[in-house]
Amino acid sequence: MVVKCFQKLSIAFLSVMEGISMRSTAEEQIRTFDQQSAHWWEPNGPMVLLHRLNKLRVPLVVEGLIKVGKLDRKQRYTTDALKGLSILDVGCGGGIYSEALAKLQATVVGIDPAQHLIEVAKAHAEKQSDIRDHCQYRAESMEQHWESAVGKYDVVVLSETLEHVRDKSTLLKQVAAVLKPGGSVFISTWNRTTFAWLMAIVLLENITKRLPRGSHDYDQFIEPEETQGILEGYNCRTIECRPFYLKFWEDEWVWVPFRKFTYALHAVKE
Repeated sequence: MVVKCFQKLSIAFLSVMEGISMRSTAEEQIRTFDQQSAHWWEPNGPMVLLHRLNKLRVPLVVEGLIKVGKLDRKQRYTTDALKGLSILDVGCGGGIYSEALAKLQATVVGIDPAQHLIEVAKAHAEKQSDIRDHCQYRAESMEQHWESAVGKYDVVVLSETLEHVRDKSTLLKQVAAVLKPGGSVFISTWNRTTFAWLMAIVLLENITKRLPRGSHDYDQFIEPEETQGILEGYNCRTIECRPFYLKFWEDEWVWVPFRKFTYALHAVKE
């Protein structure tokens, strides 16, 4: 009761002070990120937190694939660790995660409904001679993509994407459909807790401005148990769920032992 009252009072205070809404539609979130497209690849620009997140999410994929026997341990630190694997990046934005995976020689397809961001991703990849032949982008949603890609991918990644989707069950059903048997899905997203709300929306969006204001809706955050349950319904068994946290005073993401804020999940299609 106390927590709920605090949350309502905080929303009211921020709304009065800044005229903000703590909820946003999917279309509004797409527009918010589209407006950031010109600054997407600035290392210390508005998307700095996504750039810094690669420190965790890229090794997560490599280590996860080693654990399930898809990669040899000898490949852990090689420059072509993901060679021969096909990866779909759902909600790829301007390509920060996609390019990092392609740098390890994976064949990557990035999809996102934000047209301006896809144009940014394409333009940036075209300048990278080592990845431009195996890193492609399409301005489309998963709903538009999945039927033509059933059983196509070794890996699907959804990083900071699930919290922007209202119908999570349908999205994860489509993810399971495009995976090959034995394929892996890697998800990183915000937990649905008061701590996550305080961090993402109150602190990062409205106080420190480290995230675009209006880019998140607390009601769309999802608990790890719920994510795991949905995936299990589509024959994807969770292998690992690791919580992580933003040291916001340093703009650094770190693995932690508590699930109060964000988590990364690895599941395999059986």
